[in-house]
Amino acid sequence: MALRDWIRSELKTLFERQGEDGIVVWYDAGGTLSELVDEVVPKGVGLIKFDGSFLALRFELESKSPDLTGKWLIYVPEKPLQESWLRDFELLGERIEMDLLSLLQRQCNLPVTSVLTDLLRSRPENSKRLVRKWEQLMGDRAITGSEIINGLLAIAFGLNLWDIRDAVLSFLCEQNWQERLGKQGLWEIWRKSLQEHFGWTDAETPNDERDLKAKVQAAILLADLICSDPSLAHRFPFVPSEERKRQALSELAKRWRDSTTWQAVYRNAANEVERQYNLRDILSLNEAMVHAETFKVIDDLWVQELRMAVYPDGSNFGEKVENLERIAEARKRLFWSQHDDALKNFWEAVRLAVKIWRKSQDAIRMSEKLQRVEEFTKHYTDDWWQLDYWALQLASVQTSLDGEDKNRFVKPAWVAYRRFLDSVNRAFMNAVKREGCQPTQWNFWHNIRIGQERVAIFIVDALRFDLAKHLQECVGNVVNFEARSLKAMLPSITEIGMAALLPNAEGLSVAWESGRLVVKVQGQKITSKSERKNWLEQFIGQNGKIVDLDELRTTDLSDTRVLVVFSRELDEFGTFVSDIHPHGLLEMVSRIAQGIRFVAEKGFQRIFVVADHGFLFAPEGCEPSTVQAPSGALVTKGRFVVGGQPEGCWIVQASEIGLQGNLLFAFPEGFSVFALQGERETFLHGGLSLQESIVPMLCGQAILMPKVTVRMQVQEPISSRIVRVIVEAKVDNLFAEPRKVKVRVGNRESDVVEMSSQQQRTELSFVWLDESETPPDSVIAQLLDDETGQVLEEKRVSVQLLV
Repeated sequence: MALRDWIRSELKTLFERQGEDGIVVWYDAGGTLSELVDEVVPKGVGLIKFDGSFLALRFELESKSPDLTGKWLIYVPEKPLQESWLRDFELLGERIEMDLLSLLQRQCNLPVTSVLTDLLRSRPENSKRLVRKWEQLMGDRAITGSEIINGLLAIAFGLNLWDIRDAVLSFLCEQNWQERLGKQGLWEIWRKSLQEHFGWTDAETPNDERDLKAKVQAAILLADLICSDPSLAHRFPFVPSEERKRQALSELAKRWRDSTTWQAVYRNAANEVERQYNLRDILSLNEAMVHAETFKVIDDLWVQELRMAVYPDGSNFGEKVENLERIAEARKRLFWSQHDDALKNFWEAVRLAVKIWRKSQDAIRMSEKLQRVEEFTKHYTDDWWQLDYWALQLASVQTSLDGEDKNRFVKPAWVAYRRFLDSVNRAFMNAVKREGCQPTQWNFWHNIRIGQERVAIFIVDALRFDLAKHLQECVGNVVNFEARSLKAMLPSITEIGMAALLPNAEGLSVAWESGRLVVKVQGQKITSKSERKNWLEQFIGQNGKIVDLDELRTTDLSDTRVLVVFSRELDEFGTFVSDIHPHGLLEMVSRIAQGIRFVAEKGFQRIFVVADHGFLFAPEGCEPSTVQAPSGALVTKGRFVVGGQPEGCWIVQASEIGLQGNLLFAFPEGFSVFALQGERETFLHGGLSLQESIVPMLCGQAILMPKVTVRMQVQEPISSRIVRVIVEAKVDNLFAEPRKVKVRVGNRESDVVEMSSQQQRTELSFVWLDESETPPDSVIAQLLDDETGQVLEEKRVSVQLLV
């Protein structure tokens, strides 16, 4: 039964004893039930509330009922006076002294203890808070003293339901609990609750908040550690000995780590306990500790263990790969790796190095059994491409490693990868020599049917097959792509590859004119990007449009049936731009993925992605061998020569590689380059290798469902350097997909949030202006789709800082 029903029952009994007319004077010391009074007045009863003046109260009643007929409830939220101003009314009717505690005593037979008297009667504000949350906190629970106390603690800790685990985390992560709980008479009760929960004696339970927090956090974290290695239990006698309790505390530690709100506090607490109990000197590693993540020192010890296991020159790396991979795979997913980039990169580097080392051996063994070009191509597009992707990833993360760790863990991988690139591509070139060069790149437009469906084609420079597979994964929820391969024209450079991807590009010819390579189709020069665009415009007609990727979001596509999108060109005549790096290539894929999502949202149903050529990646430690450059050649690049016949190379006429003209080309075998003056290049292309000449073609159908509509509200004017923006989703379609958005104010961005039918409103708060920056008169606020980069809403907001 609810509080309201209990009060009504008490009042009903009092009025029924008086017949048709009656008066009940209700004293509620401290006004503990004052918020319910209006709701519990029995039908046909008038209510008069005391508001500070008994004289005014008498006047109100006597003016409403001069002869005191009818039924009247007089509510006085105070203790009765010794000499009552309402004595005559009390004698005429009924008098009741009923606060929350006495109500519970009457209705639930709740014993009135000194503790409850102090909490509910001496501190009426506690009673009022409990009344407000009664239905939520008490519900159908049996009304006992302990349940009442738990309800008060839940309110104090801001919980919707009592859960000591949530209370403990709040206690550890917030401040001034001794003062806050003390004002409500709950500090000592909370201390006793922790004492009981952890199984301590009173003497073992600190009285001071700081000391109590230190002991509680140590008990939780060390219990988690002991669950991984029970042999440590004897070192920490204050940790519960019962396995069930230790497991519960371990779960609480995990809950703490997983809370985005409290993770920073967890890290500080773990570091403090680690130092306090000198864990670095007492921990020993075993199999159970592979997955232990309580303290960062565990990672430090594993790193130390790996360094001792692998020789400084990495010469025994291959003997340790099984354990290295198992440990690195486990550690990189755990808590401290997710919050320490250097540590995460170490484990990721070890994991990738092992994978590269292993798969390189497997690929070399397999390549020795292959004979045909199609066999090499299938193995590369099914499996071997992963080696190239791992190599890019390894190069991105190895920067966090010092020189000694690179020699131990990374160098063996580069040595193995180099052997793979050289051995497999020598065998691949031999297969091409036997079968002849048969490029299929010029067939690209045969795969595209221009008709009723809107078509978008992304032509990307240097999108190697592994990057295309990564792109396929990035947009898998938007476009259902099938990954196919094309054999690129040689030399595998932009000038020829881009020309080969033009429609009606059969009969591609090359010539050496005015000191440079000139590419033509049907006699028309198409060497430059502008020349290629002119050719395309004639083919796609008035309903088509050609744009650069960077211009895509600002282009009106409403009437476009065929869209061609060019990415930034990363090279010129076999030489990459100087600022390219592994992480930059992965960022390029992210930008292309944004563009694909954008055109899919704009209603393009068929989407294609194709590349002009790939590349070889030669990081430090994976240097190619060199071949002497010929004298007298028209031009010599790292991976090909025009007009020369160097030794140790495949030398072919243009006609032998699918080109018209009488030029002579030479390509170094395997993983080798022509010896040229100047700095060695990290990214190589132009030659014949799986990585350079087997290029991707993604063919896909958009599967994008409409997303929820999202709007933002920015309070004007902005009066603080911390801006608060309300983001709201409008769900017009029950099947609308969630939308990830962020807010940009000036040049600062908020965190990304996902808005959906379940999450229709949220508030974002972030610093948009540093202390040292001068505030502008106004600033642009934008709501952005995080996946497409589309500006969903933009407004100029005035700025008037208060300070």
